[in-house]
Amino acid sequence: MGRQSRYLGLSPSGICIAAARPVHLRFVDRGPRMRIVYLANVDWFFVSHFLHLAQRARQQGWEVAIAANMGAARQRLIDEGFDVIDLPVRRGGVLPLGLFGAAGIVAKNLQRSPDTILHGFGLFGILVGTVAGLRSGVRKRVFTITGRGYSAVSQSLSAKLIRLVSGLFCSSIADSSSTRWFAENKADLFSCRLNAAMAEGRTAVAGGAGVDLQVLDATPLPLSPPLKCALVARMIWSKGVDVAVAAVGLARARGLDVELSLAGPLDPDNPRSLTPDDMRQFTSQPGVRWLGRIADINGFWATQHIAVLPSRGGEGIPKALIEAAACGRPVLTTDVPGCREFAVATDGWCVPPDDAQALAAALLAIAATKDLSQRGAAARSAVAANYTQDKLWELSQRFYSELSGVQAQSSDHVERSGHETRG
Repeated sequence: MGRQSRYLGLSPSGICIAAARPVHLRFVDRGPRMRIVYLANVDWFFVSHFLHLAQRARQQGWEVAIAANMGAARQRLIDEGFDVIDLPVRRGGVLPLGLFGAAGIVAKNLQRSPDTILHGFGLFGILVGTVAGLRSGVRKRVFTITGRGYSAVSQSLSAKLIRLVSGLFCSSIADSSSTRWFAENKADLFSCRLNAAMAEGRTAVAGGAGVDLQVLDATPLPLSPPLKCALVARMIWSKGVDVAVAAVGLARARGLDVELSLAGPLDPDNPRSLTPDDMRQFTSQPGVRWLGRIADINGFWATQHIAVLPSRGGEGIPKALIEAAACGRPVLTTDVPGCREFAVATDGWCVPPDDAQALAAALLAIAATKDLSQRGAAARSAVAANYTQDKLWELSQRFYSELSGVQAQSSDHVERSGHETRG
């Protein structure tokens, strides 16, 4: 990238993943077909973030099942040829309801093939996957810590208890010599007390869920003024939507021509979801609009200058920030795990969390910079090096190979699911 990230008011030390030429691995068929079960709380999250892993595993010859609370994505998964395991769980509160029932269903499925590898995502995947593994005798597990969510930032007694118990559970019950761990930032490995796994080389810090640069395009920045910034996320308290709206108001009061687009749906199953009344209040302020869910990622970022995410914490690495950077947009975020590291790696900016004044000052400074295009190019280069679907698949294959005992060989090409392979 050629430059260190510039900060406004603080100089956090970032954790950067070293750039390296990707080495893709292809499994060599040495016997019976291997099986993997992917486990997540809801189907839409898995499809949005990790479906590419299931597609590539199937292309490599694995039998693949997906276990989650099934909704609108169920038929798509069936049409793609995956086994679907519907889990009767419901999001809401600090933990979903129906965890032990879900564990029983997964355990019964795992008993069909004791050599199955289970790959669970998030706290749900870790809890249900561990219990199911213990009940079924399946010990080969991969867990991905996708951030610690609401429980990491809430000050409620129940959230504090979850923080304590989840760390003890990960280190004392979920972990074993046949368990591998992904985290999207190094702080989460320590929060989950995985010191032994780190010492034994059973962990990896991955660049988030990964994106496909063949479908995300870098486009020229629009004309300015105004400075157009966008917050893409579910409309929930922990994403700092209220902080972004307040910061834009402060910046406009100081004479900056700035506009904020909020893009993302409400999430009524989240304990701190914003409400329609909240959104009406936000959009009643000059320069603020709410678009809801967006489908055309390229088209949306072509209309914006920067991505803004004043997260209060609990993140892994927000996929929306990776997508924005892949589209050549610099990021302005907060000094919390995951966001901080991504700002460092992509030559972006970060400010303290929950600080509308600092965020407004950052917007004023960014509007005066002359190198937004260069920063955007640096952001895309950083994504290409460490935050792609190829990179995550490479790391995942290595874990799968270690656990299955199936040899993997280098390949200069891995077929890309759903898209034509180019170059």
